Amino acid sequence: MRNTVPCTLRLEEEMYSRIKEIARARHTSFTGFVQGVLADVLKKEEQNSLYDAFSQAGEDHDSADVGFAVSAQREVIERHE
Repeated sequence: MRNTVPCTLRLEEEMYSRIKEIARARHTSFTGFVQGVLADVLKKEEQNSLYDAFSQAGEDHDSADVGFAVSAQREVIERHE
């Protein structure tokens, strides 16, 4: 089992009730539902960070220049012909 850390989460009563209803409808616990939602948020954040990093790399044209590799690629292709 994974290591878990207990925490206190304060929610408005209406939100708490809604989450309990949704969790029950999905046949999971309140905690399981909240953990799933938070896991989805963390995954989305990671995807956004990767997208931003790749976008930034694509904007830096000087470091993205692959012209230096053209002759090496040509050499490999010509060997296999």
